[in-house]
Amino acid sequence: MLFILLPALIIFSVALFIDAAATGLRLLNTGVSLTHSYNISRDISYGGESWQKLDIYRARDADENTPVIVFFFGGGWSWGDKAYFEFIADSFVRKGYTVAIPNYVLYPQGKFPQFVEDGAKAIVWIKNNVSEYQGSAEKIFLVGHSAGAYIAAMAATDTQYLQKAGESKSFIKGVAGVAGPYNFTPKAQEYINIFGKENFDSMKIAQYVTGNEAPMILLHGSGDKTVGVFNQEIMAEALKKENVKHQSIVYNSNITHIKILLKLHPWFADSVDVAEDIDWFFKSL
Repeated sequence: MLFILLPALIIFSVALFIDAAATGLRLLNTGVSLTHSYNISRDISYGGESWQKLDIYRARDADENTPVIVFFFGGGWSWGDKAYFEFIADSFVRKGYTVAIPNYVLYPQGKFPQFVEDGAKAIVWIKNNVSEYQGSAEKIFLVGHSAGAYIAAMAATDTQYLQKAGESKSFIKGVAGVAGPYNFTPKAQEYINIFGKENFDSMKIAQYVTGNEAPMILLHGSGDKTVGVFNQEIMAEALKKENVKHQSIVYNSNITHIKILLKLHPWFADSVDVAEDIDWFFKSL
């Protein structure tokens, strides 16, 4: 009987966790939207698939010279929605950016490299259209957390993705990867299914660094038990070897995989202020 019940209990527990995470993010976003006013354009199509939509947030006084952040959310390439991450947009709008948050294909509907292809397609769409939404096509930065950091870094590094979408990577001004799994080998069966064993070599990002990449800031918490900090160390070493301007920050052991995400917003920031570190790096370029 235990062997029958155990899988059901695991599935139920995961469902409860996911539902709780979504509910918590909705409550956070409700609070954010009540305390800060900005313009929002929702569900803009960047492609023909039903999930290929994005939201754009900008300050009421933003214009065509306002720098743009494209934020890719995390969720193990199988969970998440752009609507859950309004608090991230709020944080960077406060710092003077127009922010676009795209959805991308999730497992099991899609697998590697489809979510990277979606990311690249969204980036190119934003470059070609953001001037209509008070943002500068000449000042586009990429930011991602976890699986989203993987998408941002891969799109900015392996030239094939932006080329397939009709652009080169030269227009990207900077990249910020937060707790990114850039160079891991899948062990859990779900991630093996997502990437496929045949892609275990080609999925690792550091090998694509050639020296022509945009400057990157990599940020991780030493208390992260979800994504190993070795991913950042390998990526930083590849950037250093090819003389790419970069910064690697590893926060203290109190900073977990989820805390580093929350500390992108000023309500949770203290001595660790992830958005401030990213903003400082971008404005130094």
